[in-house]
Amino acid sequence: MRSWSIVVAAALGLSAAGTAAAAPGNLYEVLPGESLWTIAARTVGDPTLWPALYRANRDQIKDPSVLYPGQKLTIPAIDPSERQAVRREAEALGTR
Repeated sequence: MRSWSIVVAAALGLSAAGTAAAAPGNLYEVLPGESLWTIAARTVGDPTLWPALYRANRDQIKDPSVLYPGQKLTIPAIDPSERQAVRREAEALGTR
């Protein structure tokens, strides 16, 4: 029988180990109802890193709270030393 963690991980698009569905540098196709917050959680493992996704895709995202199904977003590599600064930026901007 599958454990709940495996079922939840599959529902979020993660492996059982919690690895991201899209690796840095890859493209991620936005699904209906998704936000930068949910995509960051799914792809980089931390929803508070959504500003990094926004910066990497500013050419196609005018408002970070508005995404369209089918958009293809670049998943940036986020240096571990930058993560805390990105989290502070997210806190200052508010949840998206």
